[in-house]
Amino acid sequence: MFKVTKQHFLLIIAVFFIGMVPVSNTGTIQYINDKTLTIEAVEVEKRLIDFEEEISIDTLYGHLSGKGDPVFFSRNVVTSVCFDGKCRLLDVIVYWNPTGRYLGFEMPENEYLSKHDHEPFTEEEYLRLNALLADPFLPLGGFSYNEIVMEGAKDVNSESQYDDEEIDGVSSATSKFILDYVVEGAAYTTYKLWHLIYGPTSAVIKQWTTGNFDSDYIGLLLESENLSDVLWTLEQLEGKLDQYPEISPLIFEFINSNEYSLSEKAIQTINPQNLASETFQSNLVALFPQMDSGRKKWILDLFKKAPIVHPNTVTFFNEVIIDLEVPLTVILLEVYQKQELFDANSLGKVRALSKSDNNYLAQKAKRFLETVPK
Repeated sequence: MFKVTKQHFLLIIAVFFIGMVPVSNTGTIQYINDKTLTIEAVEVEKRLIDFEEEISIDTLYGHLSGKGDPVFFSRNVVTSVCFDGKCRLLDVIVYWNPTGRYLGFEMPENEYLSKHDHEPFTEEEYLRLNALLADPFLPLGGFSYNEIVMEGAKDVNSESQYDDEEIDGVSSATSKFILDYVVEGAAYTTYKLWHLIYGPTSAVIKQWTTGNFDSDYIGLLLESENLSDVLWTLEQLEGKLDQYPEISPLIFEFINSNEYSLSEKAIQTINPQNLASETFQSNLVALFPQMDSGRKKWILDLFKKAPIVHPNTVTFFNEVIIDLEVPLTVILLEVYQKQELFDANSLGKVRALSKSDNNYLAQKAKRFLETVPK
């Protein structure tokens, strides 16, 4: 079960090397990061995809469970890395998790990565490359090729904005402000792989994964130890929890989380139709007292569109309406209005509000009372 910690939150922007395998069982160079799913992949499905990139028509491999659900994905990338008028082959297998998150890479047998002078990567450089590729927020997304690999040195282009000391002989001439985001000597290799990982392939993978959604598969994704995986899955479920009622217990756990982003995303999965269930309403309002104002607002807004507000929920609302913050009290009055909560107890609470020292709140309550059928 996923437990929220500060460390899990940092997984969104950091890489943990636990479980990383520098050399695979076949003797190839391989770096694999934390997996979304730990279940076994027993079959492979191939799909020919137009990725609308330099390597356009290519095969995406879905590695599937016994139920046919994606466990991870891969592409066999064969392309050219060119600089200084010379090209060399880049031959690498890239892996993704089913959430589209980068999983790792592997070199085919007898293949290795090298720098501009054909010097093979060291283990430290492989580790650095893997860490860079695992960061979806790397600034490489905002750089063009010409900014990564400048066209020639300053003596070729006398109008260059860079001084001699700012030119670094990395994959042609790479400016020093880029070096924090690339493997030195392999700037374009880093750039090319990063863009491939976070380009169209990731979107295709996410579409494939969501196409396999059912309650069991969603449950597995939500139990990932990686917070970004869980948040992504919840985002795909926004307003759709009524289609997957079996995962409601997990959703309530997340709503009760101290991690705001997780709790908020979980609340946003709820569809007003879920509130038709008396049990669902009871479980939801039971979490209401410990929520902050933002989450309470989300919950109250849902009740405006609920098919019904069950009697126990009405009783709960009547107990808390006097003590809520003014903006939340106003929203709850809107719930009373939309749901026509005109029973004696509810009206008694609103009459008390109409005598509030807060003139704004008192006026809101009086306007509500004016709409009550005589």
